[in-house]
Amino acid sequence: MKVSRVGEFKLIEKIRRKVERRGPTSGMEGIIAGIGDDAAVVAPPHEKLLVVTTDTMVEGVHFDTEYAGFEKIGYKAMVSCISDIIAMGGNPSYGLVSLGLPRNRLSEDVEDLYEGMLKAGRKFGVRIVGGDTVSSPKSCVISLTLLGEVGENRVIYRSGAKVGDRILVTGNFGDSAAGLAILKGRWRIRNQSSYVKRCKIKVTMKHLLPEPRVKEAEIISRNRLATAMIDSSDGLDLSVGFICQASRVGARIWLDKVPISPSLKYLASPSGEEGAMRILTYALYGGEDYELVFTVPREKADRVLRHIPHTAMVGEIVPARWGVVYLDKRNREIKIKGRGYEHFKTSPDFWSPPEREG
Repeated sequence: MKVSRVGEFKLIEKIRRKVERRGPTSGMEGIIAGIGDDAAVVAPPHEKLLVVTTDTMVEGVHFDTEYAGFEKIGYKAMVSCISDIIAMGGNPSYGLVSLGLPRNRLSEDVEDLYEGMLKAGRKFGVRIVGGDTVSSPKSCVISLTLLGEVGENRVIYRSGAKVGDRILVTGNFGDSAAGLAILKGRWRIRNQSSYVKRCKIKVTMKHLLPEPRVKEAEIISRNRLATAMIDSSDGLDLSVGFICQASRVGARIWLDKVPISPSLKYLASPSGEEGAMRILTYALYGGEDYELVFTVPREKADRVLRHIPHTAMVGEIVPARWGVVYLDKRNREIKIKGRGYEHFKTSPDFWSPPEREG
């Protein structure tokens, strides 16, 4: 049934019942008033700081219902905010969801959207406590605000990196951008073997259902291992650049150390050098992998690599005058013209090889 027939208040009531029925079973003691009042009321954690983030997704810009159902869209929206909270060393707790809905949008789509957000919430301990719904003239707009908590001595900013620190990352890079290119038909792979199909499923699922590095972030925060940290939602290149900008330092990145999944390597392998450059483009500029990029003192790097799973060392922090430099396996500088996604500017073409100099 279209939301125009259901009406705002009945839709909110359907959402309220779904949230109460399908939300996490723990964390209720902190909620004094949730959906149904003018505003939510929660008890702030004792002697902890509040971490707040917000993320907005617009239909046709951030998601497309032709290749992603609303449940997956909701799940990814929640993961995007969770990733921001944990990158600061925090624990996500409460969410506020605001929706802009065209009149012809089905109420079942809205329920599926909430099912995805609630699924991620149950998995990572987030309860939805309120929000807003309004009419949108054309596209669906999803705005999610997430509140988390963190001990004062466990906050991790972008601004703490020091010269000599090592740059570490979790997981693999490039799968999400590759998955998006495959879903949109911008990367057509002729080989249709069963193994290729499995590889395509793996990279597309990294785009549709990403997983935030909650456990790894908790270890880093609890043990105060990182001097600076950020999540990689904007791509590895921009993530390193943001840390360098905030910390007033430069960086050297060893391209052969950037972790690439076996699936992405296999999919691109038949194309030779063009395939290698495609992988490099996705890994550096693709974004939405939701991995952690963080710096640690040189003397702690080996211990971190041993004790935090899915972690690799990809570079080091250098004086600011160096800027961000990319090196090949022979330690030669590689200059690549490209950048990550930036709103209000022309998007880079993630599926054409970047220009390479040197």
